[in-house]
Amino acid sequence: MQSYAKQFDFDKAILWGDHLRILLNSDLISPGEITETLKEKGIFIGSSEKADTVPLLSACLLTPDEFSKLIEKSFVRESGQKYSSSSFQLSSSSMDWKTPLIDDFSSVIDGIQLDDGREFASSPTLTVEPNGELKITYTVRVLDFSKDWIQQELVYPAEIRLKESSSGFKIEVDRYRTSKDTDHLNEKITKAIGKFYKSQNITVDEKPFSIKFEDFDNIDRIRFFLQLTSASDAEFTYKEVGDFEIIRDQEAGALPKDPQIEWMEGRVSKINVNGKDLGKVFLLHEPKYYPFYFLIKMTVIYTFKFGTNTGDCGIEFLFSGKSTKDNDYSGTSFNFSIEKLSRLEKNSQHEVRKKIISKVQEIRDKAFNFVSTKK
Repeated sequence: MQSYAKQFDFDKAILWGDHLRILLNSDLISPGEITETLKEKGIFIGSSEKADTVPLLSACLLTPDEFSKLIEKSFVRESGQKYSSSSFQLSSSSMDWKTPLIDDFSSVIDGIQLDDGREFASSPTLTVEPNGELKITYTVRVLDFSKDWIQQELVYPAEIRLKESSSGFKIEVDRYRTSKDTDHLNEKITKAIGKFYKSQNITVDEKPFSIKFEDFDNIDRIRFFLQLTSASDAEFTYKEVGDFEIIRDQEAGALPKDPQIEWMEGRVSKINVNGKDLGKVFLLHEPKYYPFYFLIKMTVIYTFKFGTNTGDCGIEFLFSGKSTKDNDYSGTSFNFSIEKLSRLEKNSQHEVRKKIISKVQEIRDKAFNFVSTKK
């Protein structure tokens, strides 16, 4: 996939005062990035809440280097390639699902609309890969990306790959996105394909299957996450758990009268834990506490060895797509993304990423099947 394009002159567009405050309060800049910038300026504060840090940084004058670091981090985060997956159940293992879509692709996606201020920099195009996969690629141009503070243009690439599962009974749909816009468009295109396949009796259902939050109770959800650490073969091996995020289930009743955990009662609704924090990592390894919280996100570090390409990768697993502000995660889908990857030669990166995704898909499916059969 091509990288995003941007037109931005840092030296001529440094923000300050109210204009900087608007940027800092947006979703583009994380609380940690603001705190880090304050520390670099010699300002140390006990809180990382934006309500406390944004007024302080807004009152400062940023150097061109400090400002460019903030903006570049926001571009990288928004444009970093994310991944999600779903599948369609074929009506028959011998069904030809490729030819109909190739022949009618234009009509399948006809009518898909973009939001205001968005346009296709390149329209969705379907091609057949040498390995037989179908690949849909496109790019979206976003105009006036942040109208509150600067006029600019960004181009985001996206990709959808369709391939037959090893069992021959499913079409795996792998979606790669680089922004919220391409995420929404990937969903629209996948839905259009599902509607077409169902109308042609190619698939059993119109809606693709994906792992949902409500597929598990609190206990099995944690067991599912922990099964993601069971990878161990010559090419891909579990190394360690990084960060994980836990949400207190307020409907699960009072916490046990146990000093190890009762400190959370009435005080903590969400907790982010570093995998090396021995004081809190027990939350992953004490089954008696599992009923009392949701595990919704976890980063796992794996070691890979694909030929001469070796290194570590950090995979973030999470339930995403939450539309409410409370702790209702129903309807969210299980996804993952490659958040960290050892430095590789440029011509090897794409192939290594594909192999990592394939390995993680296998681990995910095995973990889901393991938990499902234990019920």
